[in-house]
Amino acid sequence: MKSHANLIEFTAQAMDDGFDEVVQKDWAPDLLVKNHTHPFDVRVQVNSGQVQLSLASGTQTYGAGQSFYLERNVEHAEQYGPEGAHFWVARKL
Repeated sequence: MKSHANLIEFTAQAMDDGFDEVVQKDWAPDLLVKNHTHPFDVRVQVNSGQVQLSLASGTQTYGAGQSFYLERNVEHAEQYGPEGAHFWVARKL
């Protein structure tokens, strides 16, 4: 997925791709969010810090400038790094 230089570009691309809303999220250092699902698809760009995303298929770590996509109702866990993380999140309901 392409990395966007700013929130305006990220939002414009997300809306062009059919996403419904874009929010910014800040995550606390060393936060563990246990297995859960979302009732929407998400596209995330990590802007600072890092997150380790754990799925049934494996675990991947994403840092600043990296993006990932997660379909609705996919069970996953999130582990944030020692600096926490700041995300741009596009949601498709």
